[in-house]
Amino acid sequence: MKRYLLSVVLIAATIAAHAQLEEDFSPNPTGWTLSSGAGFGTIGNGNSVVTTPGVGGNNPASIGTPAVNKTSNTVKVCFDIWAYTANLNNQIAFPCATYADVLFVNSAVTNANDAQVAANIYARQDNYLLPTNGGTTCFTFTFPANVTASDFKVFISFHAGCTQSGTKYVIDNVSISGVTLICGGTNCAPVALDDLFNRGNNNELSFSGALYGSNLNYPSGYTVDATGTDNDQNDAYADLNWKVLTQPVGGSVTVNTDGTFTVTRNSNSITQLTFTYQLTDDGPDNNFLTTADNMTDNATVTINWPAAGSLPVTLVNFNAARNGSTVSLTWTTNIESDNTGFNVQRSNGNGAFETVGFVASKAPDGMSATPINYQYRETNNATGNTYYRLSQVDKDGKTTVSAVKGVRGMQDNARMTVYPNPAQSGNMNVLFGSSAIRNIVITDLSGKTLKQWNDYHDDNMVITGLRTGVYILIATNKATSEKLMQKLVVL
Repeated sequence: MKRYLLSVVLIAATIAAHAQLEEDFSPNPTGWTLSSGAGFGTIGNGNSVVTTPGVGGNNPASIGTPAVNKTSNTVKVCFDIWAYTANLNNQIAFPCATYADVLFVNSAVTNANDAQVAANIYARQDNYLLPTNGGTTCFTFTFPANVTASDFKVFISFHAGCTQSGTKYVIDNVSISGVTLICGGTNCAPVALDDLFNRGNNNELSFSGALYGSNLNYPSGYTVDATGTDNDQNDAYADLNWKVLTQPVGGSVTVNTDGTFTVTRNSNSITQLTFTYQLTDDGPDNNFLTTADNMTDNATVTINWPAAGSLPVTLVNFNAARNGSTVSLTWTTNIESDNTGFNVQRSNGNGAFETVGFVASKAPDGMSATPINYQYRETNNATGNTYYRLSQVDKDGKTTVSAVKGVRGMQDNARMTVYPNPAQSGNMNVLFGSSAIRNIVITDLSGKTLKQWNDYHDDNMVITGLRTGVYILIATNKATSEKLMQKLVVL
């Protein structure tokens, strides 16, 4: 089944169209290009995904979409990705810095090798750093003015700063806004996507949700998103309806025709409910009563509640970064239960941590089943490296300590570090010391530009594919116009 959407927002009875591609890989879709060992598979309780071997060497894994039409000059690319052990039994952190290159290529391309040919590439976004512990990653890309092609394919290629043997990647929920399916017919099937709701309150018996809400956080959470996922390529929201197909064991559900639902479990000893629903369009004649031309799609909804003794807070994406004398900590919770907040703790590397701040829970009464983002900033002029961690505090006073994140000292902040340099291969890592927005070029000794990245905003990047020789790396801070230069040597 093709998984393409013309998403339609319903907010206070106002309807606005948003075109996008959306794919949850359930069932295995047609038209996708999977290379270097990538393939369709399942994890956990049957969630359909794409799996690839961990990257390394000169054989990057990649996935490619079917051909789409460009409806906007600016597109937003999102996908979920995690690292797993080779047997797919355990989720792990990426073994080292791992990156995605996103290529917008000629729609005639049918394999990953051709997608890397310069003549086939309309535009590209390179070295997008993936979250260390996996999760949802998104970026927005604006096509250069000279890109006039109306249709293209999107290839996502992965590479890393080390060889990641014994590791597999799990990829799910690819979405690209600003595009539509090249449908090839007058009536495209509607798309109903599986949803997973992780609830945080064990005492909750009933709640209401939306089947057109985003499931980009599947399988670790759920966020209501009015831009929607369930939809149809050639029908508006008003031309769709939803209905329940199978009731959950241990509870009941009412699915309304507008895509909202209310589910109730019989008792709080039941920790999971599952039901199926059907999405129907009204066909080319826009009439539900003439059923011969109507098309349908089914999906499954799973709701999980915590059992007694479950962890009160699920913490993801904890990061620390320096910008000048300011250090910013950011983190996200997927679930909170009886959470008071977070003690921010700091160490100068001697093993002892001191509490330097407190961030209260944003969840009402410390309870939440949707992702919440947090930030803490402080002035830090330390010359050496500093290390931070979070100590989450329950209402009963119990604490849970996070992983430790380090930031560079002020003495290293202004430096651009390249390693290894010289390099035995064409692969190098660059640390900038901050996440300021930069334009980056690599030239040969004659000044000819060989590689270029515009508006690069991460504090590190991986350079690949340089042949034996001497090169110049120039990074220009867009805000200050300051230039940092470094000679690169490949042996």
